[in-house]
Amino acid sequence: MASMSRARVLISVIAALYFGALIGLTFVQGSVANRMSPLWSFLLFVPVGILLVLLLGRRRWWVAIWFGVLGAAWVEAAQTIWMPVGYASAWDVVWASSGVVAGVVVVWVTPSKGVMHSHGTPRIVTHPGSRELPEAE
Repeated sequence: MASMSRARVLISVIAALYFGALIGLTFVQGSVANRMSPLWSFLLFVPVGILLVLLLGRRRWWVAIWFGVLGAAWVEAAQTIWMPVGYASAWDVVWASSGVVAGVVVVWVTPSKGVMHSHGTPRIVTHPGSRELPEAE
């Protein structure tokens, strides 16, 4: 049990650092001609999908996609407000969202070793003439 909480803490720290760096990159100003290609928008958001699934659990993959797309839209909205005109692009949201989906797929195709389960609920087993007891996993 202690190793699971250490793994969760490690993933949380990595996610916080990565998301913070990504938000910081949102406001790095460069000329529009030298902007990152759509490939970079895609590649920067692949780890977002991976980290969100690891934090939320495989069963909540759709929530990871939803939060990733929301984050990509937030980045572009922030750039629309605080960066020069023409810096933000709706296509960046599309590319970044595709990166999130790719990150989720990476987690899904990687075999699970069962080391880290998010919010595991014990199953209840009933025995005739006894109380309900949670089943050990």
